[in-house]
Amino acid sequence: MTTKQARWKCPQCGAGILAPTKPRMDDVRRYCLPCSGKTGRLVERIAPALEAKREQAVAKRREKAHHKRQVARRRANTPRVQAHRTYSREGEHGMPLKKECARLWKMLAKMPPTLHGARRAISTVTNSKPPRIQLMERGWRVNSEGELFINSGYAGLAHMGRGLITVKPNVSWGTLAHEIIHMAGYQFHDADFYEALKWLTERRFKTRIDFSTVTRYGYAVDWLIRSQIRDLVKAEFSTDNRATPIPQDVSTNEHEGNTQ
Repeated sequence: MTTKQARWKCPQCGAGILAPTKPRMDDVRRYCLPCSGKTGRLVERIAPALEAKREQAVAKRREKAHHKRQVARRRANTPRVQAHRTYSREGEHGMPLKKECARLWKMLAKMPPTLHGARRAISTVTNSKPPRIQLMERGWRVNSEGELFINSGYAGLAHMGRGLITVKPNVSWGTLAHEIIHMAGYQFHDADFYEALKWLTERRFKTRIDFSTVTRYGYAVDWLIRSQIRDLVKAEFSTDNRATPIPQDVSTNEHEGNTQ
């Protein structure tokens, strides 16, 4: 088996010699001895053919990396990715989730002590940061055009003790407030829970919520509150500056929950 060879030339005198493509460091053919004797330092020969191949390989790698960055940039700006990014930041009518969560959390610190459980809730709120908002990975999908499809199931979950709320995209203000009340320490959907939710809703939108028709507490009370503030929420958060994809196949069987 013959060793591949290339012509190596001295960069000073131009004298060439055949040598392996990868000569050993102590191979005399790697250096131009006459020029080394004149300069007092070793003058290393170069292989023009090998240098050209190296430059081509470097250019090919750069082109490949450039193409990879372009593909990643295009994938990062598809309608689907843009929709995911939007829904992770905004609720219904463009409601800023993080900002609204922090605002409601701050309001809970001013609950009147006359509300049952308010002292414990105030202590929880003042000694912790606002809950983090995370988008649910299941129960919804976005097609290539950015259109939203939501399956049935929970609209929101409060992970009590973890400082985390998971919600579906385009989550309503009512669902966000519902889960925040859970995070404040109200675990069960009882009268105390909905009195706290009623107080928070009235303070946030400066309105009065009518509970005169309430006979039992549960998710029906959430829908009662939402029906009375629907126009206020839309007026507060809606904007004409951007187009939000209209949710399709949205199930009305959406509930809130809490996880310990």
